[in-house]
Amino acid sequence: MSPAASTRPSPVQRFVLMPNSAGREVRFGILWFVGFIVCAFVGPIAVALLIGSLSSVAALQSVAAWKQARSEVDRQVAAVTPLAAALAALVGVGLSGFVLLFGVVAAVVLALAAPRRRSGVIARAGVTVRCMLLPTITAVAVVSMARTSMSGLLVLLVLVSAYEAGNHLIGTDAGSVFEGPIAGIIAVVVLTFTEATFQFGPFSSHSAWVLGALAAVTAPLGAPLAAAMVPRAQDVGAALRRLDAWLVVAPAWCWVLWNLLGRTH
Repeated sequence: MSPAASTRPSPVQRFVLMPNSAGREVRFGILWFVGFIVCAFVGPIAVALLIGSLSSVAALQSVAAWKQARSEVDRQVAAVTPLAAALAALVGVGLSGFVLLFGVVAAVVLALAAPRRRSGVIARAGVTVRCMLLPTITAVAVVSMARTSMSGLLVLLVLVSAYEAGNHLIGTDAGSVFEGPIAGIIAVVVLTFTEATFQFGPFSSHSAWVLGALAAVTAPLGAPLAAAMVPRAQDVGAALRRLDAWLVVAPAWCWVLWNLLGRTH
């Protein structure tokens, strides 16, 4: 076996990061939850600044991970695009889509213009886009939901937080990679039952079950996607780890909310 093959991470090491009992991660989660609620009461602009800033930091941390792996990447585009797209989403999803497209083009241009470039243009631009794409889409989806239904967004916050709490409490030092996500899914189902029974927020009982099931299915998919943004699962930064459960569920919920409540352009 070659040295390269022996150091190549296994699929579990590549895409799965077990929760840990670090107090800093727990405090960050609580601060995020409280800060999100405060921003929601202030309004969509505050939500855009919060989620856009977190997404930009997540992209920057991914850039740092790739630089440590000796990959070429342009941090300026990765840093600016998520926050700019989140703010553009306050005007409309069309403008935020243009900002994202501009970011992709800028990544290619900067790769072409980079002096002493060691990797190909597509490879360098691809790593840049890889760092910023999912955080940008997530930020745009969250801001769009804030403009469509702030109460619906808060319901999603509670469901995702329940998933994260269950995943963290049971998954920490667990013997299987599945124990934490299963516990998180159970927590989402319990809260969905409560939501469907008492009909908090803008949803009917049927809609609550549909959206709750969507959250239960898609929230666990975020962590492997976050790991795919960096060289190894262990390289996922704190900001991206805070964002990972939102990576799939936020765009999915945004699309359903548009269909249920009417799209906000």
